[in-house]
Amino acid sequence: MIPAHRFVGLGIAAIFGLLAVWGLVLWIRNRNPGQGFWRVLAAGQIGLAVQVLLGVVMFFVRGGMEPLHYVYGAFPILVLVFAHRMSRRFEGLEWVAFALSGLFIFGLQLRGFMTGSM
Repeated sequence: MIPAHRFVGLGIAAIFGLLAVWGLVLWIRNRNPGQGFWRVLAAGQIGLAVQVLLGVVMFFVRGGMEPLHYVYGAFPILVLVFAHRMSRRFEGLEWVAFALSGLFIFGLQLRGFMTGSM
């Protein structure tokens, strides 16, 4: 795995882990998120796009990797699409869909890192 791909992947895991914890704290405190939550989410989504592009470049330059690594790399995009669709259904609680997806993406990114490091 190239260092940039590894660095961005761990950064994405950290961002989405932060969103998951942030969402849990908001839920416990019964508060709505401020602009910071949405900015961190946007940074995570941009980071995920960069990660996918790095992965595609790496695929064509270096060749294949374990197929499961691609699943862990591509599935977070589907999770975010689902979160965007679900967030429209919960007016006032849109952030909940992204906090839950953050937890899921956090796990996927860490697991993708593990399959790529072997």
